[in-house]
Order: sequence, then C-alpha cells, then structure tokens
Amino acid sequence: MALLFIDGFDHYDPQAVDSFGDPWLARGKAAYLSPQATRINGRRPSSYALRLPEGSGGGYVKNLDATKTSLIVGAAIRVVPYQNTYTEPLLLGVRDANSQVAHLVKIGEDGRLKLYRWQYGYDQLISVSVASAPARGWHYIELQVTQGTSNGILSVRINGILAIQMTAQNTIQGGGQLLTAFVGAVPGQSCPLTIDVDDFYIADTSGTINNTFLGDVRVDALQAQADGSLNQWTASPVATAAWEAVSDEDEATAINAPNVGLRQSFDVEPLPVMATPAIYGVQLTMLARKTDAGLGKVKGLVVSGAQSAVSTDIILQEQLAWQSTLFERNPNGNVQWTEAAFNAAEFGVESA
Repeated sequence: MALLFIDGFDHYDPQAVDSFGDPWLARGKAAYLSPQATRINGRRPSSYALRLPEGSGGGYVKNLDATKTSLIVGAAIRVVPYQNTYTEPLLLGVRDANSQVAHLVKIGEDGRLKLYRWQYGYDQLISVSVASAPARGWHYIELQVTQGTSNGILSVRINGILAIQMTAQNTIQGGGQLLTAFVGAVPGQSCPLTIDVDDFYIADTSGTINNTFLGDVRVDALQAQADGSLNQWTASPVATAAWEAVSDEDEATAINAPNVGLRQSFDVEPLPVMATPAIYGVQLTMLARKTDAGLGKVKGLVVSGAQSAVSTDIILQEQLAWQSTLFERNPNGNVQWTEAAFNAAEFGVESA
C-alpha cells in the first residue's frame, strides 16, 4: 500500500460537542488536535477546512499504525496574514517513532520555503528554496522524507513544482523509522502562527500505485444516500432506514449488529463532476463505538460488482469516535479506482 490516510475536514466540526458536552476535536481522526482549532470555509465551494490558531494549543498530529522507512505528506495550506517579525509559519512535517528527529517545512521572511531538521528541541536549517509561496493564498505543499544514514532523501514541492531536492543524506540522525505527520506545529510545541489546512494526505513509497507525490489533490466527503444490497444490521429507531440512521451523526439514530459476520452496505453520493477525475483511493470513515465491556471491533466493507473486500479489524472505544480504513484499489479486478466503478460500488461495515 502507498496511500495511507486522508482528511478533508468536511465531515466533522472540531468545536461541536458530544452528548457529554465535550468538544469532538478530531476524535479518532488525529492523535492530537489543538483545542482551539475551528472549522472554516474550505478552498472549494461548499467545503470546509481547519484553522489552527497561533498559540500554545499546538497543531494537528497524525500517528500511523506502523512505522515506515519513507513518508510523503501533502496538504493545502494558507497562512493567515501576520507581522513579519522573524517568526516563521510552520507548514507541515514528519517525525520518527522515537520522537528524536523531525523534518519540517516553514515559510521564511522573504516568502521562500525553508526545510529544517528538528532535533533535541532545536531547528537546524538545511535548505532554502528558490520558489516562494506568495502571501494570502492557498498553496499545496508536499514533503517526502526517506530514511537513510547516507542515502536518505528530502524533497519539498509547492503547487506541483519541485522546490527542494536533497539526496545522499543522513536523515536518521540517530532516530528511528517514521511514524508521525504533523501540521502547524511540532507535536508538543506551540503553533508559531495561524494557518489553515485542507485536503491532507499521507502516503509512503511502497507498492505500484500512489508511490510518489500525488500533487494537488482534493478530498471529498460523500455520504450514504440509500441502503445497499447487503442489509444485515438493525437500524434504530424502528422503521428508520439504515442509510438515514448513519447519515446524521446523531447517536439517537444508529445501526447495530448482535453477531459477528453481519454485513451492511450503502449506496453513496456520486463523485463531484471533474474534468479529468483520478481516484487515488477510497477511505471509509465511520462514527462508531462499542456497546459492552470487552473487545469491540468492526471491519470496513466495499462491494464492487461481484467482488467484495473487508479491512483489518478496527478496534472500537467506549465513546463515539471517527474510525477510518482505506481501500486503495477496487477489489473487482484489484485495479485502481475509476469514476464509474466508484459510483457503482457500495460501502459499509461488517461486524467482527
């Protein structure tokens, strides 16, 4: 697999509260999100983005399920206007599993991109781009870090253009394999300046597809719009359609399964109209929790043509949280997704 995670920030409001009165933040999506983060209008009509305010709240942090020797992170980022007093906006970065070494991208005082190595609590400038990021606009920033003691690679792109390229590097610097991607602030530190983020992805360089920079991508959240062909879960209240129960983010309406191996699929909204659509992967995102003591788990499900596929087990918590699993390929032929195949497919859950 190459594409590992996506977040478009469309389907949750971090400041909305749950039934206990606690803010949702990015519960289940990110390992950490600034308590001051807010939802704002995204870079496309009828979409949303995330604002990470300057201050001690920090930024957005995502830990992977397993370490990687190479990671690529990308996001649309906009820096909120600020006084140029030598405080540099931190855009995004990658950190090792030992929390020893991070590589991160900032915007310098003259608008050019700067690549830093963070170690022992200090930033070391290692490269400056010729390309610049003009103020007051969205820019798509991508960073690749490939671990090595003498063959490491560091690459930075802005709006699809290679801005920094460094090879034959010691990127490990006594650290370990890569685990964490972050936006706005190094984990555990303040956010230097307010930034907005949209259309975030994490990938590695393995596999035969999606193993390099994806470029300026969009992440669309598409809701269930009808029940699918598999209807083995129970919707509540009685007489509620399953697709309606899962589409309102309200636990008063829900679906549940009493036994293992039961499947529920849904027809989802079609892809937005695009001139030349290319689908890098489909991430199934669900708001779920367990209902009893002991281990609670579920699997993501996709049905495409005569073929179906399920994800690995997703472990559930006592409280509602966003859970996600990614299907990089269409199981009907094990090929890359097309618009027609996606629009014809069904997505859902299997009890585990």
